[in-house]
Amino acid sequence: MRRGTRSTVVVAVVTTAVLLVLLLWSAGNGTPLVSAPEGSFGDPRAETPTASVTLEPQDEPPPQEEGGDERVTQWSFNLALVLWLMALVATLLMVLRWLSRQRLESQERREVAEEEELVALLEATSDEVRYQALSEGDPRNAVVACWVALEEAVRRSGLPPERSETAVELTSRVLGRWQVDEDAIRTLCDAYREARFSRHPVTEEQRTLAVDALERIHLDLRRRAREQEEAGAGGAQTGEAHGIPGTSAEDPSRTERR
Repeated sequence: MRRGTRSTVVVAVVTTAVLLVLLLWSAGNGTPLVSAPEGSFGDPRAETPTASVTLEPQDEPPPQEEGGDERVTQWSFNLALVLWLMALVATLLMVLRWLSRQRLESQERREVAEEEELVALLEATSDEVRYQALSEGDPRNAVVACWVALEEAVRRSGLPPERSETAVELTSRVLGRWQVDEDAIRTLCDAYREARFSRHPVTEEQRTLAVDALERIHLDLRRRAREQEEAGAGGAQTGEAHGIPGTSAEDPSRTERR
């Protein structure tokens, strides 16, 4: 829930509670907060004197307490107003609870989406992907495959691109959000563009450069996965439970390449 919305609801609840207390105090003292106006609004000069009429004495009704009907009417009015204010307070509390539940559900959905996105990126930069790019196919296709794997991972995560944002820009933005080394992102992106849109041959050195950049991206993503595990107090068990790959202490592809 936004801070402004929460403050508005709290102020409304407090104001309603104050009005409820005032009404209860008024009802207990017999002093109405709202009463009908007294006095005459007519023109005194317009009054016409009437002749006095003498009535024969009759049995007078028993005396009644003055203002009894007015007090009953005021009590009824106060009771109805108190019930209305109680219903208003209950409604405001229900709205506040619903907004709080919506905020929690939205936060949970966002956390799940981020976790799935991180898993997809780690899979796209895994040891197997880097080994295939380094040992299979020609260098041009290998360099292109390194970046395309990242784009497909971002696409699977379901993150919508911004207006006029290309797939390359979206992938770079997502990697930057995970605090990946900008130099590694730029190196791999430039190698991908050159391999895809140029006509000159792509060398093995360029292939190695692209795979190295992909490995640096993988290491940064793995570091972020460890930080999330530690923040969730789950340690290594959390990563295994969610199927996060690449959390081993030593990277087999790096050992093999050494």
